[in-house]
Amino acid sequence: MIETLFRQHLHDIDESYTQHAGHAFHIGLRLIGSGIACLVHGLLPGLFMKTASNTLADIGQLMVRRRELAQSAASDRLGSASIMENPAN
Repeated sequence: MIETLFRQHLHDIDESYTQHAGHAFHIGLRLIGSGIACLVHGLLPGLFMKTASNTLADIGQLMVRRRELAQSAASDRLGSASIMENPAN
């Protein structure tokens, strides 16, 4: 259970606990800030007109890049393992 909670996901995305926490806190704080901007925008429509949509687009691009990096790292691990297992490669 603890292995699954703390290590498997980090292994899957090839990040340390500190790296992962930093990314998660960065995204979480941006979402909180964007949410506050949305609340202010609801009261004062002339403020923060594009803050939420811009933030979500930025975070979406960030998540795509991180997913691509994780897939690349996983592919590299699998590729080197298969080469070691099958010397004919």
